[in-house]
Amino acid sequence: MADTDSSLFSLKRFVVALLTVGVGAVLGMEFVPLVGVYVGTLLGGFAAGLAFEDRPLVESGLAGLFAGMGVLLVSKLIGGGIVDAIIGLITLQPQLLVISAALSLTTGVLGAYFGNDLRDGLTRPVEESPRRRSDL
Repeated sequence: MADTDSSLFSLKRFVVALLTVGVGAVLGMEFVPLVGVYVGTLLGGFAAGLAFEDRPLVESGLAGLFAGMGVLLVSKLIGGGIVDAIIGLITLQPQLLVISAALSLTTGVLGAYFGNDLRDGLTRPVEESPRRRSDL
């Protein structure tokens, strides 16, 4: 998917990043017990980075942030109602919230960076190095 939009933020890249990071976070949470959300966010960001020519760093970071905060909200919703979820989020320690947000944002950005770097490496032609006189 070649995207030539050179602006800092693209809605198209954000939607793709949100889908890939969201699916990655859900699958990661399902298969890897403790850090699955972050592993899935990293892999989802990686997939988003592979998809676009321009680096979707901002989009993948925001998608990772939304996925991490969504997991926190859903984890408070399970087993209780919306009132219990709101009370649970209010009683959540601010340090834990900041750490979770920072990890989610960082894994989304790193995944997109590494995915885009791999895509660039696979699509860029290999240049032949000039022969040295000692090779002749």
